[in-house]
Amino acid sequence: MTVVVDRSGGRLAPGTAEDVAGGWAASAPHADVGAHASHDGGAGFATLVAERAAVTGLSVSSHPVLVPDPTGREVPADVAVVERPDGATAYLDTAQVAGRHLVDEEALADPAALSSEGVGVLLRCARDLGVGRVVVGVGDLACHDGGVGLLRHLGAGEDLRSLATVREGWSGTRLVLATTTEASLLGFHGASASLGEHGVPAEVTQRLETGLGELSDRVNALLPPQRDLLTGLPRRPERAAGAGAGGGVGYALQLLGARTDTGARLLLDELGIRDRLAGALVVLVTDAYDYTTVHEGVVADTARAALEVAAPTVVLAREVSVGRREGMSLGVSGSYAPRGQEDLAALAARVARTWTPGVQA
Repeated sequence: MTVVVDRSGGRLAPGTAEDVAGGWAASAPHADVGAHASHDGGAGFATLVAERAAVTGLSVSSHPVLVPDPTGREVPADVAVVERPDGATAYLDTAQVAGRHLVDEEALADPAALSSEGVGVLLRCARDLGVGRVVVGVGDLACHDGGVGLLRHLGAGEDLRSLATVREGWSGTRLVLATTTEASLLGFHGASASLGEHGVPAEVTQRLETGLGELSDRVNALLPPQRDLLTGLPRRPERAAGAGAGGGVGYALQLLGARTDTGARLLLDELGIRDRLAGALVVLVTDAYDYTTVHEGVVADTARAALEVAAPTVVLAREVSVGRREGMSLGVSGSYAPRGQEDLAALAARVARTWTPGVQA
């Protein structure tokens, strides 16, 4: 069986995967229990990847840097480099340089003046280390400039007129965008609309939406969209899944040629989790199994991958607030929360007696 722990947001501590696997094994010593941890691509993404890569014996190094935050103040960050069989990969956590925690509430209420320049600095630092591949984790960020600050730092110019040159200059680096969301840049489910969930007034989100629309028009004039081979219609980059991540940082990275996936789906392969799903009972562990968890993130993406190989899935969570029906579309067969003073390891030991009973003589 395979235990996969959702470490997104830092709500579950390092070692939780091993603790849960140990609890399960205590009740089912006959079971082969593998412990894994995963992440959605937001804050803590690079740290989790480096930690798990080290567990598998890969060489990992950390490179500290100072970069500007969304207000221009210098903040510490680091680039995690993992020596993989196919070459060195740098993993970046954009929350370190542009996270919402770096900016006061007044600025977050109208983020028009907040810049993504620091992400560009971090990106350049990663490439300067000589890696051939850079994976950029992007979740909720304070900046909301459509990635303009990032692109300007890389040399696109104040009016982005040199964007095509910058894109060509990055063509030799394999960029991967690992997002927490598949939201587009514009629209009812786009970057600006999502700010309403953080309490940003409607008049502000509408003004920001207009600004991002003008940005996309300028970009499409500078880089005419390619046409879809089937429909013949232009592929509008502002409509691409993940373009809205980080207030448009996802959009800027895609303009540079980044391949895009959710952080959770990417790590299924990056951390070797997908190979452990077929033929296994998959135990997904999260802090809260709720409406958000059941639709996106580690639980949802891992459960869908397990469903593709007909692997049964159960969920263990400190809090369960959705019923079985909500999880059925993911193939989740049951969800369990602790009783009394149980921790997650004790919960695993209890659930194991149902799902992996001992072999009868």
